Amino acid sequence: MSDDNPIKKFLGTGNYLARLTFAPNRKNYSSAMKVRIEIFEGRNEDIEFDCESIAEVASKIHDFYQEKTGMELEVRRLARWFIEYLEDVGIIPPEMNSLIRDMESTPQELEAREGTE
Repeated sequence: MSDDNPIKKFLGTGNYLARLTFAPNRKNYSSAMKVRIEIFEGRNEDIEFDCESIAEVASKIHDFYQEKTGMELEVRRLARWFIEYLEDVGIIPPEMNSLIRDMESTPQELEAREGTE
């Protein structure tokens, strides 16, 4: 995974920034894409996650956001932020409702859909 992805303000928080790194040569979205999430508090890396699917990305970000801000993270807001990030790095994003469905799915549901698409 490369390190040339931009650091983006993290979901409207004041002090958090995030960088997502996608599996090499990724040009199109897939619900099974591997993603490394790095979240920084100011200039310091706060936490890093390696995710095997978009559902895992959503779960990890949701839990982190809730722990740090004490607020629920609306899935539509996360999806909008994620689509912007995909566009910023040149990956063709999915349609919003498809992304939300993927974010709310279990790994087994994603695997079943990935095999049929």
